[in-house]
Amino acid sequence: MSWVAIAKASSYDPKIVVSAIEEVCSSLEGLSSLLRGRVKIFIKINLLSPFSPVERAIYTHPLFARGVVEFLKNWNVTITIGDDLDKRRGDPFFSSGLKMALADQDIEFSYLKDKGFKKIGIEGEKLETILFSREALEADVLVNLPKLKTHSFTIFTGAIKNFFGLIPHGLRLKVHREHIWNEDFSKALVDIFSIRKPDLTLMDAVVAMEGEGPSSGNPRKVGLILASRDSVALDAVAGKIIGLEPFQVFTTWQAHNRGLGIGDLRNIHIYGEKLENILIPDFKLSAIAVRLFRRYLPSFLYAYFQDQLALRPKVKKEACLGCSDCQRACPVGAIKIVKGQAQINDLKCIHCLCCHESCSYFSVRLKQRPLGRLIRAAAGLWHRTRSLVS
Repeated sequence: MSWVAIAKASSYDPKIVVSAIEEVCSSLEGLSSLLRGRVKIFIKINLLSPFSPVERAIYTHPLFARGVVEFLKNWNVTITIGDDLDKRRGDPFFSSGLKMALADQDIEFSYLKDKGFKKIGIEGEKLETILFSREALEADVLVNLPKLKTHSFTIFTGAIKNFFGLIPHGLRLKVHREHIWNEDFSKALVDIFSIRKPDLTLMDAVVAMEGEGPSSGNPRKVGLILASRDSVALDAVAGKIIGLEPFQVFTTWQAHNRGLGIGDLRNIHIYGEKLENILIPDFKLSAIAVRLFRRYLPSFLYAYFQDQLALRPKVKKEACLGCSDCQRACPVGAIKIVKGQAQINDLKCIHCLCCHESCSYFSVRLKQRPLGRLIRAAAGLWHRTRSLVS
């Protein structure tokens, strides 16, 4: 049995956020003994380079991070907040508002590459070795602060996927390049997550992202904060809130099957808000969410459907500024800057959507084949009917 605590938070007002964080954390068994004494805490924030305004709900809100820090400061701890970020266009910790929100707190901000990565051997489903953040490995307590968002490649991004940022950027591109199918990529994400599971996860679901996340969707007020010692359980509950059955999300399914946490809602005890009272039936999922059918289709048919459903990035010429962010993000070199604008080679594109995620100017749109749109419409009808019946 795992515990997930849920509290309402109507806004990012510091008093509301701190009160909700204290409420959810007070129910988690063993947290006081974990934090007691002068321990070294590393917080994995969910940021995204390059900079985007906080109102777009792409990354963990600075005032949410502040609330977590204030709560942790009740113990005699040292705190470092970090992520693997690109500094070429300024300091993301500053531009995101994180440094301003935490200016009066005695904490350290860390670019993970500055402290280095350690090569780890793992018996994973897809990975045998990986470079993993030294700071995360060496911390006495590892805290995970994901944002509740949809994802145009993995359907859902939460606690498990947030740990993808604990490996170097270049290696993330390699993982995308070598694992172009959603299920395979999700297995690799769980391999990475298995190296050092977080001791505490708090999810920012005050304002989430729906639609084509993790960077081009739309903000959606949810008004919740979730916490758990079990990240898999937290992802299962968060997915359910927005309309995803836990085992229809590949990362949750894989992590549960590998004993890394509990993804079965029947074995998850929820403290605080009742789950049935906070479900959001009209939360807009990514167009790719029809991949939920994976467990109901034979492999050959699923592979065909997945190809039809793949979202293909296209450059909006009227919006592209030729900044090269998408070119640097592409793991297979399918993008070139020609006459000041990005061009995508469709034959080389592996549909990982890294270009879509990295663009700050909304100049990469996603298109789906006609048959894919038809399948998606049919799947949406099936899913709504199934929800009404259940």
